[in-house]
Amino acid sequence: MIPLLNTLLFAVVYVGGSAELRDRMLQHTDLQQPGLRMVQLARQSLGRPYRAFSLDQAPEQLRIDLTGFDCFLFVEQLLALAVEDTRVGFEQRVRQLRYQGGSVDYCTRQHYFSRWSQQAQASGLLQDITPALPGAIRRQRRLNFMSTNQQSYAPLRQARHRECIEDLESNLVVQQSYIPLPRVAEVEPLLRDGDIFALVTRVSGLDVTHVGFVERSGPHVHAIHAAPGRGVMRSHQLSRYASGVDDVIGLSFHRPLQP
Repeated sequence: MIPLLNTLLFAVVYVGGSAELRDRMLQHTDLQQPGLRMVQLARQSLGRPYRAFSLDQAPEQLRIDLTGFDCFLFVEQLLALAVEDTRVGFEQRVRQLRYQGGSVDYCTRQHYFSRWSQQAQASGLLQDITPALPGAIRRQRRLNFMSTNQQSYAPLRQARHRECIEDLESNLVVQQSYIPLPRVAEVEPLLRDGDIFALVTRVSGLDVTHVGFVERSGPHVHAIHAAPGRGVMRSHQLSRYASGVDDVIGLSFHRPLQP
């Protein structure tokens, strides 16, 4: 059961045929373990288009789009779908994951994966398994990419949004564990279907640049993710794929839990 985040009503916008698609996806998902369910849901999503900045429409509403994704929304919505069978429960989970305290507003939206995953862990939906994996190292990271690249974010043209993001990022520092690229192949046997991977970056002001799901096929570990210009796809051999992405220094891994 999901605790009430607040007593305010909020608008839910299902894009295209996403409401019906949610129902169809669940009809073809029969496993109870959330990680396995997520892999089933991810496989059903293969081939759907990539859509960038799809949330950046005024006014801010709880938008649900299962017809196309960026990498972050792909992971977020499928995680919510994997743990909630009812429509209301699914909507509440998306809201709980997407917004700090469940308050639907651009300023409370989780714009960085590290903060998003921390909130998901606090809600009992994820476990950061990275620190327990062989070769894990830890870094302190200041997050201020949005403040220093405002031209890339249309909502920051509004003074209110610009001010709240600048205020948030004035002292936003996170602790981040990751597996360095040369050791990712070593930890692949320890990963499970549906684990969430994040590509940890050296880009200043950012924590990660891409996320997706782990898929096991016998001894092999692949990635299912929403890729710019290509849509939802499978990349064979996770470690090899990650090594080919610019500015990636390692990966972090997060295991879904049944709340």
